[in-house]
Amino acid sequence: MSDENKPSQMVRVPTPLIDPVRSLSRLHRQGLTNEVLSGLDDLIKTLEFGSGSPHDGAYQTISEICSRLDNLESQLSGSSNSDEIPSTKRIYDLEQKIDAINNRLTQFAEAIMQLQSNINNQPRRGKSYNSNSYYQGQPVKFQPITEESLASRLGVTPETIRKERESQPAPLFFAWSKRKDTSGIGWEFNEKTGLYHPIT
Repeated sequence: MSDENKPSQMVRVPTPLIDPVRSLSRLHRQGLTNEVLSGLDDLIKTLEFGSGSPHDGAYQTISEICSRLDNLESQLSGSSNSDEIPSTKRIYDLEQKIDAINNRLTQFAEAIMQLQSNINNQPRRGKSYNSNSYYQGQPVKFQPITEESLASRLGVTPETIRKERESQPAPLFFAWSKRKDTSGIGWEFNEKTGLYHPIT
């Protein structure tokens, strides 16, 4: 077991040295044991081999210890502040990344809601197909039309319509108009109305 890991011993300390010893103990807990021991060795050697009265030497030793402790504490606080700067920056960067992720999640949620809304607003194919099938099953009713309208429908001139109607019997005109009609509808002329009536 190393000396640093051994249990601490209870030692009587003179009253004038209580505060410096407490400071030494605090620095020891902060991991500065080697620095404290080195400083104390220098001070003890100075005291033992120096000149002056014991009282003056003890006072000087206490003063130097306090001075060294103040220097160590200032160095420690300075290093702690320098460590806090990168730590604060890392926390700030992390917050920025979290905000960016939250913004992306919000955009994704809005896009999903928009897609869902578009899907819900689209007409359903099943209903549309059934509706078209219904209309396709119903017969289309054509109204009687004039000679000009029939000529436009059959893609000929009104004179051609009149010529075909007058030059052949009604059944043949019906067959001729049916061949010309794009919908395959046959037409018959009505003398009373003067219009061409569809015959299906």
